[in-house]
Amino acid sequence: MPDSNLLPQEIFDKREEYGLEKSFEMLTDIIETDKDNSKRKGAIKFLSKIIKLVPSLNNECFATLENILISELNIDVKCEGAEALGKLKNDKALKPLKWTLEQKSAGVDLRLIVLKAIMTTKFKEPQITIFINELNSEYSSIREYVTSQLVGLEPEILTRILLENLESESISNKHKSEIIKLIGYELSSINVSFQDRDYIKVKYPEVVSSLLRNKTVLLEQITRNLKTEDTELIDSATLILRLLSPEINKDVIKLLLSDDFIIRKNAITITGKLKIKDAVEPLFSGLDNIYREVSIATIEALGEIGDLSSVSELLDVLNVEDISFEYTDIDMKFYIMDAVKKIYSSNKGSNYDYLLTNLESNSETLKESIAFILGEIGNEEFSDPLTKLLKTRNLDVKKNAIIALGKIGSIDPISQLIEILENPDSYWLIKKVAMDAIYYIFQRNWYRIKDNNVEFKRTLTKHIATLIEVLKKSEAENAKVKISLIKFLEFYGDEPALSALLARVNDFPRIVRIHASNAIKKIEDKIEERLGLDTVD
Repeated sequence: MPDSNLLPQEIFDKREEYGLEKSFEMLTDIIETDKDNSKRKGAIKFLSKIIKLVPSLNNECFATLENILISELNIDVKCEGAEALGKLKNDKALKPLKWTLEQKSAGVDLRLIVLKAIMTTKFKEPQITIFINELNSEYSSIREYVTSQLVGLEPEILTRILLENLESESISNKHKSEIIKLIGYELSSINVSFQDRDYIKVKYPEVVSSLLRNKTVLLEQITRNLKTEDTELIDSATLILRLLSPEINKDVIKLLLSDDFIIRKNAITITGKLKIKDAVEPLFSGLDNIYREVSIATIEALGEIGDLSSVSELLDVLNVEDISFEYTDIDMKFYIMDAVKKIYSSNKGSNYDYLLTNLESNSETLKESIAFILGEIGNEEFSDPLTKLLKTRNLDVKKNAIIALGKIGSIDPISQLIEILENPDSYWLIKKVAMDAIYYIFQRNWYRIKDNNVEFKRTLTKHIATLIEVLKKSEAENAKVKISLIKFLEFYGDEPALSALLARVNDFPRIVRIHASNAIKKIEDKIEERLGLDTVD
């Protein structure tokens, strides 16, 4: 007679001695009556191993394990029971496993084990749908697991079932967003680069056909659920719709007229992502929309499409004489400037006559914006027209022109920028920006001195000498302007700069004195290093 106090491991090890059926009974008895949960877990583990040796006991084992899954209070024992149920590979286990998932009390650990048990037992369409339901789980580990299992299916099967679920009225919009993401993820996994759309159309024609058959549902759900802050969703939606383009382009353009604010805004976003040029004209009406979000989406879409005809429409929004207008929505201006920059970036080799002509506009806001755009594009041909703006009285226009000249990096405007520094009537901020621009120009061109360009070196040396004199006379200058001058001379000054820097070591505020002292130290170190090298030579 076996000892009733045997541990599960001992029972399993002596299974031949006791007999498989008796060993099964002993393990079952521990599970049902023992108070030691650790021992019960062990019994469940070895019970599933016994069943592999005695398939005839499968149904009896199922009954025991089903009872554990449904009635057991200890979560560790319940999890062990769920795992064992999966190892039975008994279709009857699917019902209690599914029931467990439907219980709100089921935590992440149990749910994950139950899903794995379902996967081990059977993974046909009803079970696939269970996994799709879990895409909406609050637990990231659950979402990651079901996603990894679903993408292992044949693309044709997964795409079809996902699209069928996307039509369901019983699932939330958030859940539908997760389905859209998974469709996009699946498409990217079967064609990683996605540069050649013909590949996927030839390799997986059923996938493309399934998507086209469901284009109405896809467009409806994408335009209903798209959120600009959810980049993963936007990327997936773009991937899906790009595969269906140009077949869906007209459908997307029709949605630009939707009375539903959300659908219209998202349709605008899609036209930009798909670069639908036929949408440009219909988009113009959205530039002056009562909903700010629609206007911004329109501006961004026009920038992404990149059609040059959009430039005049975009700049017309800024072409106002009332300078206070810009402060009603300052960031709208930046959206427009960024869009115009993108359009020109998409049209390399195009001329910039329209932008340059508008530098003579009566709208200070327009001139200020164009100056910024020209700086972002950065062509040297813009230096002359921007330099002319330095004589304007409007501070914002002048500031943007100076910043643009610094970004472009041509040395030609340096004299005019120094004139601003020398002018006692120049506003301190304009002087600070001018000095920063000079610094950037030197930074862009210093390599030419190292290349022993004698004429160029003479020109820059002359400018440095002038800036040294400016710093010498800057006792009453704004501290931020003086600091910019000091920083410049720290990098590009040499022994002649020391007298100007020494003149500033007693200045107020203290930060000026610190910068001046540091600059002197660095220049002296530079001189000492050079003399040391000369001695070695």
